[in-house]
This record gives sequence, structure tokens and C-alpha cells, in this order.
Amino acid sequence: MKRLTMFIGVILLLVLVVGLIITCYTVFSYTANSESFYVGVTYCGNSVEEAKELVFKVKDYTNLFVLQSWYLQRNTTALEEIGDYVVASGLNYAVYSSDKIDYYDDNGYYYGISVGSETNTWANTAKERWQEHFIGIYYRDEPGGCLLDGDLVTLDKTILQINDMAVSTAQVTKFNETITVYSDNNTRGNSTFSSRTMFGNNGEITIVNTFNEQNNTDSSLATRTLRARSSERINYYPNGTITVNEYVISLRRNNFYTTENLTQYPWPLLSYGQMLKQNPIQTYDDAAQVFIDMNQDFFKDINKKQLNTQDVLVFTADYGLYWWDYKGGYDVVLAELAWNHSDVQQIGLVRGAANLQGKSWGTILTWKYTHPPYLAGGEEIFEQMKLSYETGAEYVLIFNYSENLTNPNILQEEHFLALERFWNDVVQNPKVVHGGVKAEAVLVLPKNYGWGMRTPNDKIWGLWPADNNSSEIWDQIQNKTDQYGPKLDIVFEDSIYSVAGKYHNIYQWNQK
Repeated sequence: MKRLTMFIGVILLLVLVVGLIITCYTVFSYTANSESFYVGVTYCGNSVEEAKELVFKVKDYTNLFVLQSWYLQRNTTALEEIGDYVVASGLNYAVYSSDKIDYYDDNGYYYGISVGSETNTWANTAKERWQEHFIGIYYRDEPGGCLLDGDLVTLDKTILQINDMAVSTAQVTKFNETITVYSDNNTRGNSTFSSRTMFGNNGEITIVNTFNEQNNTDSSLATRTLRARSSERINYYPNGTITVNEYVISLRRNNFYTTENLTQYPWPLLSYGQMLKQNPIQTYDDAAQVFIDMNQDFFKDINKKQLNTQDVLVFTADYGLYWWDYKGGYDVVLAELAWNHSDVQQIGLVRGAANLQGKSWGTILTWKYTHPPYLAGGEEIFEQMKLSYETGAEYVLIFNYSENLTNPNILQEEHFLALERFWNDVVQNPKVVHGGVKAEAVLVLPKNYGWGMRTPNDKIWGLWPADNNSSEIWDQIQNKTDQYGPKLDIVFEDSIYSVAGKYHNIYQWNQK
């Protein structure tokens, strides 16, 4: 009987020891896991005290505060006062920085002044001041979305030849769905002029030359003709037709040249084919490379390589083109869950890009409406945060911005309650596994297919309409997201990043 009692006692002791080991392992694993997950809110207003009040409100159920303020981004005193309060409250800190600041001179002319070196200096100082609690820089906003939807987007530099002129460096800009190349200080004879060359997606090319200076001492016929002209517009058409419309100041009339009298135009003209070859973005591959180069140029401005050596992350929020955000150099991309677009699709796109390229990812819950209350209700916000957490997001933010500067905060009590519930019931709950919902399948889309993917008729790279493949790709996305839900990644063909061996099921976009 005593032996039986001792045997039972030993068994119970073993069960207790094993239980303690499992519990300790679970707690340790959870603690290590939760330290790599950040959840918080943004502040976009212009008041230091208001920012601190928001920190005080959320400090018990968040661990990250992002100062996303255009107004305070260059106010070092405000950045440091808010940062000190954030870190003293037990939170981590990140700060928004644009690539330039707006400046208008006394004559009302606009200048965008680069502040890259200033951003680098401040970020290094912030890292020294707050150590591991300073996460990094939220650098620029929606680079992919701006290209998809922006009216005017500055892209890259290129080399351009304008008819008989020598080649010159020119600025590439997207204006609506037209690629526009600007060049200044071109010369013809004794005059200088600026030029705007527009490549339309319908194949038409338009050049507008505006003359700035004349040499009044030269009385030659060519110079007198040039001096009398203040501007000219040259149109190239896909069928080879060229027309020139020049405005002559002294005669107060236009000279119009077309096929019948084009030989009378006093200056040489390149052919349509020669001009078309100078379009810097003729294909999807061109668009992808220009977008990547643009981002890399911005990162050179802030010396991103140096910031990364100091463990300063550079991240952004976006709603499209995540794959190329990462290829351009971003460390973290936050997919915007907004506008009633598919959360599962957005997560599949950003997670797929991050997983294959070895980057971190997250989500930012932003506007559902363009008017108050802007954000979705508390329950929907909670479910979006939970979905993000379970699918492996390392960052979850709520975008807290109103266009009314006198009341920039849009977070309501139901959103604070959702955040607190998420923190207690999900983040602090070891039964909810961070990243427990993993991708079982991947859908591979065509190389450099920069499609917005919000509707079947969305634009490609913001320049071209949906093409012959868009409908089939749209159907594939709908079918696969219906089949796999949040267990689907969506990626793009890329020789550098292979999907082989990384997913149980691999589907090609044109697979029947």
C-alpha cells in the first residue's frame, strides 16, 4: 500500500514538473513572439500636447506610437518632447518624414527642397536618444498608390534629344496617364528654350518648346525667324504624320506646318520612330525599373544603408505595387486595409512579397469612408487587426487622420475599446498564435504586371488601361481567394525570387 502511494506520488510529481516545463516553454515562446509584434496608432495633427494625450490614452494596450505629422516633422523640439513622453510611457516610437519640404519664394514660385541629409542626421540622433525604442522612419507615403492614381508624379532622369538639338538630361514625370519629359536650357541658334515632351499611351507624341532668350545682335534669317517665335507645338502621330504649330509674336499669328508644307519648317525634325524610341517607359518592365530606381534615389538622399547599420528601419504604407516597394528598398511595407477592398487580397499581396524577398510586413487600418466617421466600426477594426496578427503581420497600425486640422483625430471610443480588446484577447493570449495562419498556396502573376487590382478595369502602372490578360487574372484572384482565403499569397514572376519549394500548391495566372 505504501509502495502504491509512493508510486502515485512520483507520477503526480512528474506530471507537475512536465506541466511546469510546458508552461514555461509556452510563456517563453509567447514572450519572444510578442516582442516582435507592434500595434499602435498614428497622430497626424500639429499639437504636442494633443499627441501626448493620445499616448496617455493608448499606452496600456499598445506598444508603438507613430508621429505621422506633416506639420511637426521638422520641429526637432516637438519630435523630442513627444518621443521622450512616448518612451517614458513604455512604448516604441517612429516618425514620418517626407522627401522634401514645400517652399514658396517672395514671387510665389514653388520649390521642393530636399531634406534627405537632415532626415538622416535626425534619425541617428533619435537612435542614440531612445535606443531600441526608436523603430525607424516612416519615409514618404504611398509611393505605389501615387503612381497608380497620382495626377503628377516625379519619377526619374533620362537622356533626351529634341529634334536637331544635342542630347540633354531631362526629368521624367507621370502626368495623369501620360509620360512627360521636361528639359531646360536647350539651345537652338542663339536662343535657349525649355521643352516638354509628352508620350501618350495612344502612341501620340507632343513636344512643346517655349523660348526664353533671343540674341538681338544677330540679324541672320534663321535667328530673326527664331526671335520672332515664342513657342511651338510639334505633334507626332503613329501613322507617321507630323504637324508643327508655331506662334510668331511679331506677326501675331500662327504658322501651321503639316504634310503638304512641312519642308518649309526651318529646323530639322526627327521621325516618329526616332522620337518613340526616346520614351523612357514603353513597357511594363520599363515602368517597374523606373519605379525601383526612383525609390532607390530617394533612399540615397537619406543614406538608407547607413541608417540600416544603426538598426533604423525605413518603412511606408501603401495600397498597391508592394512587390516593387520592396524591390526599391523599403524594409517594411504596411498594406492599407481600406475602401472596402479585399483584406485577404491585400494581405496575400504584401505577405507574399515580404516572404519571398525576406522583408517584414504589416497592415494599417485606414479610411473606409471619405467622410466622417472615416474609419470602420469597432468590431470590424478588431477583426481586421486579428486577421493581420494571425496571418503574420509584424506591425498593425490604425490611421488616425482627419482633413480638419482643428480636430485631426478620428478615433472614437469604440476604436479604443477594440484596440484594448485586441491587446488583451489576442496579443496577450498565448492561445492565439501569431502567424498561425500560413500561406498554403501561391498565385504567380506575370512579371512586372503592376496592376492596381482593385477592380477588373483598374490601371496598370497608372499609365495603361487593363489589358487582354486582366480579366483572366482577376478571375484567378477571385477563385483562389475564395478557395484559400487568408492562406493564399499572391506574387509575381521574378528570376531572383523563386516560389519553388516554398508552397504546397503553386498556381500560375494562366493555368487552366
